[in-house]
Amino acid sequence: MLRSIDRVSRDIIRAILGPRHTWGLAYKATTLWADVPSRLEDALKRTAREERPADDSPVFILSAGWRSGSTLLQRMLMAHNEDLLLWGEPFAHSNIFDGLLNQFRAFTHDWPPDSFFLSRMAADRISDTWTANLYPDVDQLFEAHRSFYRKLFSDPAAQSGRKHWGFKEVRLNIEHAAYLRVLFPNCKIVFVYRHPHDAYLSYREWGLNWARNWPNYVSTPYAFGRNWANMTRGYLQGYAQVNGLLIRYEDLDDPAEVARLESYIGWPVPRSSEMKRIGQIKSDRPPTPHLRQDSLPLIDRALLNLATRTVLQDAGYDKPRQQPPCEPPRDLHGKPGLGDSVMAGSR
Repeated sequence: MLRSIDRVSRDIIRAILGPRHTWGLAYKATTLWADVPSRLEDALKRTAREERPADDSPVFILSAGWRSGSTLLQRMLMAHNEDLLLWGEPFAHSNIFDGLLNQFRAFTHDWPPDSFFLSRMAADRISDTWTANLYPDVDQLFEAHRSFYRKLFSDPAAQSGRKHWGFKEVRLNIEHAAYLRVLFPNCKIVFVYRHPHDAYLSYREWGLNWARNWPNYVSTPYAFGRNWANMTRGYLQGYAQVNGLLIRYEDLDDPAEVARLESYIGWPVPRSSEMKRIGQIKSDRPPTPHLRQDSLPLIDRALLNLATRTVLQDAGYDKPRQQPPCEPPRDLHGKPGLGDSVMAGSR
């Protein structure tokens, strides 16, 4: 009787929770999913690296959220390079970059098994082989991704008379940058961010109606700040590892910073003050801390500070800004804590 009860109990637990050996699978998979650089490395180990193409040299501008200067920087980089076409947030609601990157998140040192690949099978006896799992080689997966970008972005740029292509995006994080670097080893990646109070003030004036990944909209100051903090933290910690360049919106008119940008990108770039103003709104004027404090409601400032407090100082901003209106703005043309280290590892 007791054995029967025990067996029924085990059956109930198994029916509700699944077999014991599966209990940790979701946690392990989630952990692996989050480590994009390792997953990309595991995928690359399955390829013939010497055959990876090196001729493409696209330019990518990645911004830590909206209203952070990505469009201004996009125009600055194209101003003196008539061969370059930088697309702007292409098909944003389609989440195409997330979908493509996610295809590599499952790779590990033992998945997919080598026995799944066609190149490991006897092609002349394929009908006599177990083909329930039959994969092209990983080289073909990488090349399919490159072909997608070339077909979608490079070909129409060439048809418009531009030899080189790229895009600017406000939704891509450091993981996307690592993925793009793997696909296009000769690419240029410029990361830009702006003080979150200024960025949110501008975002607020535009209507709070944009999605981080559609249909998930960012509509509160806390959500905006969390998104900014996550992206900016990733940029600060990882830009050198992906051979990128990091610059602040506030420094786009600094001659030394623009010269650094020119050195990285490889052609002359005008300062932001030399660009024609297009669609400027009040919050996009040169920032001053006391105007920012006066323009944002107290609750908005508090929520932004709560969401960004762990990143503000590392990003070169005082946290939170408390100087009185009569005090002149500080650090608008410098980057305390960053300095020349921004160029470490850059090409």
